Amino acid sequence: MENSTSIKRITAKKVFKDSKIQVRIATLTDKGIGYDTINAENPDYIISDVENVIAPELVGYPAYDQDIIDSIICDTSVDSPKATMGTSLSVARAAANSIEIPLFKHIGGVLSTNLPIVGCSLVSDGLNQLLTIPMAESIGEMVYIYNKLLLELSEEYAFKNNYGEYISKNLFNDIGKFKGIVANISEEEDIEILVGAKISEFSPEIEELDYLESSEIIEFDGILCTENIDEEADFSKVDPYLMGTLTEMNYYINYTIEKGLTPTISGNNTSFPHIAIGFKVPFLRANINSKVLNEIWNIERILNSPNITRF
Repeated sequence: MENSTSIKRITAKKVFKDSKIQVRIATLTDKGIGYDTINAENPDYIISDVENVIAPELVGYPAYDQDIIDSIICDTSVDSPKATMGTSLSVARAAANSIEIPLFKHIGGVLSTNLPIVGCSLVSDGLNQLLTIPMAESIGEMVYIYNKLLLELSEEYAFKNNYGEYISKNLFNDIGKFKGIVANISEEEDIEILVGAKISEFSPEIEELDYLESSEIIEFDGILCTENIDEEADFSKVDPYLMGTLTEMNYYINYTIEKGLTPTISGNNTSFPHIAIGFKVPFLRANINSKVLNEIWNIERILNSPNITRF
């Protein structure tokens, strides 16, 4: 295995994706290749950090040994977590591809079969978002519910933004209407669907919700998710590209759980479902028009006995 996953080369280059210039980091072994594409305000700096600082330290090491790879990355002088996590992920993908296993099995082992529930925002006023969390029995059922929700919402809203969300003039005024649509589908399909929001300002209408994302602690009777580890909250949002490496992220997730919080991975990278499964994270937040939901659906199809994690 060591020879087949020995790192031969790591490169970084600019790519045009999602209407902007991003950086793609590639790791090459004798048997496979792995990629990760990251947003970067200064692509040239990221490329220089990866190719001139990180790559020379990793060439020759086995890609499958994630602990060693990540410790080497951490020992470099690079202080951009996007560059370090992007490299860590690209090496992990290269290792998985080299021995022909899915990324989530490389991260979490062969017994990784628990799939996260996916929450997607469907309506936005530019500052705040309304979202749903279908407590489905399978990813296939979850996809069906989202498709039905979008069809119903298309009767109420005329336009979508670039993230696939319907555009609302005043989101708080639309909470009642949104909840009514969700309740009808929940009853028709006999499935529990939580209604939530991500807010940038307080409004009394949020008390009608089941789930709430806020940048700070506020008084709320439902499930409260914040961006930090705060024991007054219920969930804690994790951005992988602020973690540094996969190993550091694993430590952070375990620490979050020790504090009595449920970790939530937020983002639209198709690697994130694999990270969530590998690290047993039960909840994933993504844009409805991203490829995240479809990636988890594909994973469900290749597992013999998939299980949806509940919270």
